[in-house]
Amino acid sequence: GKQLDVQMAQDVMGLDEVIITGTSGNTTKKQLGSAITSIKAESIGESKSFVSIDEALQGQVAGAKINRNSGDPSGGVSVTLRGNNSITGSSEPLYIVDGVVINNNSGSLINLGGNTQNRLVDLDADGIERIEILKGAAAAAIYGSRASNGVVQIFTKKGKIGAPKISLSSSINFNEVRKTLPYNSVNFKWNSTSITDLTQTPVTRYNYQDYIFTKSQGFENDLGISGGNEKTTYSVSLSQFKNGGIIRNTDFARNSLRLRLDEKLFKSLSLSVGSYLSKSLSHDMPNGDGSTTVFGPLTGLIFLNNATDANADSFGIYPNFGGFGNPYETIDRVNISQNYLRNISDIQLKYSPFEGFNVNYVLGMDYSAGDGLMYIPLGFNANIDGESHKITNKSILYNSDINASYQYKLGENIALTTGVGYSYQYDEYNKFGMINSVVSPVESVIVVNPASVTSGADYRGQRAIWGGYIQQNIGYKEKLFLSFSGRMDGASTFGIEERQQFYPKASVSYSISEEDFWQENMSFINYFKIRAAWGQAGNLSALSPYLINSNYNSTNYGTLVGNYPSSLLGNDHLKPERQTEAEIGFDMNILKDRVGIEFSYYDKKVTDLLLLQNLAPSTGYTQKYDNIGGLTNKGLEILLKVRPVVGEFEWDITSIFSKNKNRLTNVVGGRVSIGAFGFSVAQTDQALGAFYGTFIARDANGNPVLTPTGFLQFAKGHYVNETLSDGSVIPVAVQDFDPITGQPTGIKLNKIIGDPNPDFTASLSNHFKYKNIGLGFQLDMSYGNDIMSWDKRISDRFEGGQAFGQELQGIIPKGSSAAKYLIFETFIEDGSFVKLREVYMSYNLKIEKSFLENIKFTVSGNNLISWDNYFGFDPEVNTGGQTNGVSGHVMASVPIPRTYKFGVVFNF
Repeated sequence: GKQLDVQMAQDVMGLDEVIITGTSGNTTKKQLGSAITSIKAESIGESKSFVSIDEALQGQVAGAKINRNSGDPSGGVSVTLRGNNSITGSSEPLYIVDGVVINNNSGSLINLGGNTQNRLVDLDADGIERIEILKGAAAAAIYGSRASNGVVQIFTKKGKIGAPKISLSSSINFNEVRKTLPYNSVNFKWNSTSITDLTQTPVTRYNYQDYIFTKSQGFENDLGISGGNEKTTYSVSLSQFKNGGIIRNTDFARNSLRLRLDEKLFKSLSLSVGSYLSKSLSHDMPNGDGSTTVFGPLTGLIFLNNATDANADSFGIYPNFGGFGNPYETIDRVNISQNYLRNISDIQLKYSPFEGFNVNYVLGMDYSAGDGLMYIPLGFNANIDGESHKITNKSILYNSDINASYQYKLGENIALTTGVGYSYQYDEYNKFGMINSVVSPVESVIVVNPASVTSGADYRGQRAIWGGYIQQNIGYKEKLFLSFSGRMDGASTFGIEERQQFYPKASVSYSISEEDFWQENMSFINYFKIRAAWGQAGNLSALSPYLINSNYNSTNYGTLVGNYPSSLLGNDHLKPERQTEAEIGFDMNILKDRVGIEFSYYDKKVTDLLLLQNLAPSTGYTQKYDNIGGLTNKGLEILLKVRPVVGEFEWDITSIFSKNKNRLTNVVGGRVSIGAFGFSVAQTDQALGAFYGTFIARDANGNPVLTPTGFLQFAKGHYVNETLSDGSVIPVAVQDFDPITGQPTGIKLNKIIGDPNPDFTASLSNHFKYKNIGLGFQLDMSYGNDIMSWDKRISDRFEGGQAFGQELQGIIPKGSSAAKYLIFETFIEDGSFVKLREVYMSYNLKIEKSFLENIKFTVSGNNLISWDNYFGFDPEVNTGGQTNGVSGHVMASVPIPRTYKFGVVFNF
């Protein structure tokens, strides 16, 4: 037979890969005492079938929970590393692009009903060289407490010495809705609301989704030029992107320019200057919850009786659905746009006056300016007078970081690195808005008229974050590594006496496989390293500016303007939430480095958790913030990499398993509401964001107790006090039943009815390569998370829903849907899923031309199949967006589209 020469693959886990740690010295994964994920551009997804960078990380990072909150073209993404760490603040990681701290407050200028935008869509992913993700104590030790939720470091492409390299890529994609809501397709209606009257009258039913959803297209073009000599290297890239939404009349477009120049000024001094400029524009539709979205097309879909043709008549008049808007009229007549200008720039100096000594300085800036417009025309059925909004915001972030390190040796076996550094970050935010509730009859005039402004807002905020550190690394014979550091960090948003805190950190790693006894007795394990890390950090971004003060609002008193205190009492003793994390783990390679395993277990405790505390009315205030809570996150992460086949045919497998258990250990009063109409709570001994609401009345055997007419009903009874682990006393529901009728009696009861946090998440990626052909796919899994489906609750209750049609058909009794409407337990759905996230194929055509190296063709599909038992569009979306703790709620959220993409890359 034919002989096949196989070259063994080495270092499957990338242990010798250089890691940029944010200080002035580089290191390798082998030396680190904590887990770190490094992802090269080609590993993110050869098809590049994603819009934003954080979306591209799905299924790539152990210990990360990454969810697309909305299927809008610029919809938000939530990223948490090792669980939620705060109730008041965000648990999103810190994002750093080429040393620049960037703003990822993914809000929207216009209230779209909770479906916030994702400001990472401002960045062109084509310019990425690699991404490094640091979690927990490791991130905070390097970047300070501003990184207490972890760090996503993004490094863009730089020029390399040599002749100019030109890369030109182009792609086109097609989007469609993967699954629609079940609806009432029964062409009858009840003659009366009486549950005993089963007579019906024929009607025509309409599927509004046929018009709301549409198939859309998008494209992307990228041009990159790089090169240089021994003294100067450069990289320039241009990008043009546009993508249509699957909701009719929605889209997102972005144009961007990136420049990078590296100059060796002197033998010991080098300069790097970079700038990224993008201009984006989105056209949006209101959906989800919120007062401004009662006329949203998906909101109307779940509320409306679909026995009316929603199309306009021959005079252009749309049918009126009462308090809710006509979905067709909203799509055709409401105009919402959000326009952003973004600039991210940096200047970096590297000074190395003698061997082993390095000083790095970075000055970074992230500037963003946005304009949002919403126009509801005169005569719009859900708002007859019309409405016009104009909101602008500007934000600017500066960061100034200086780090110095000195590497030296003590004898032959001990290598030392001493590092010191200081960072300063300044944020400034300005927002101004006006609302006009009377608009011009000329629909082309969509500006706000200052003479008829009915409301507005003007907000300005400033914040400073600073910190310094000293760190000592010790290496012994390239197999034992110790690290100790201490940081002093502070932020202006906390009390003057409390804002500056000390945070220590220590780590150790030991490559046991380097020892002689191991190599003699355990040679089948090629590499084995144990590691441990411990560290503390403070959440410096948990508070908005000025909450330590009692603030005043202004109002008119006749012709005069006066001030009155807000209901929130200031507290000048507030201090940062303190996070203490311990991590242990190991890294192992076996079978001649063809199989790699990375295992980590962490135990994270947060104390001084910031919570709103209710105050006695006699104080003159209703609430104040205080450091009166606590929570824990405990979990494990397993990363498995396998190369079953190497050589001319290559096969790579990557599998990730992540498990996190979140528990609140101390909540003032035992339980507080944190959002979602009061159905998401923080309760001692429960997971953050647990669902709290009414539940089904059940007997001692757990069987439902039905009403005399045979319907489900909510539990009634009384409450008894129960003492929780932190000493708090809360009322706990106890059911009561009438001894004669057996029916529930007493007051309506509530209890914990669900948990939005998954038991575990997992992913499986396979990549194949044969000669010039590449093939791959990725499966993502979430298991054990609950969803409160407002879509199901509302559509079941009203005539357009599937359940109403089942009543008409006699599948379920008439009136049973209305009976369930007030029992929130019946709308808790299993949010578990397995998704075929991506499938791609590529062909690399080698060209025997001096001016053209190769042409690469790609075809891919994204979000192709979801195996789940979920009622609604998509179990992954979340109406709450990045709101911390409020997750797992779905109400009229845009589903994630199924996308097909075709691309070509020319390398000159």
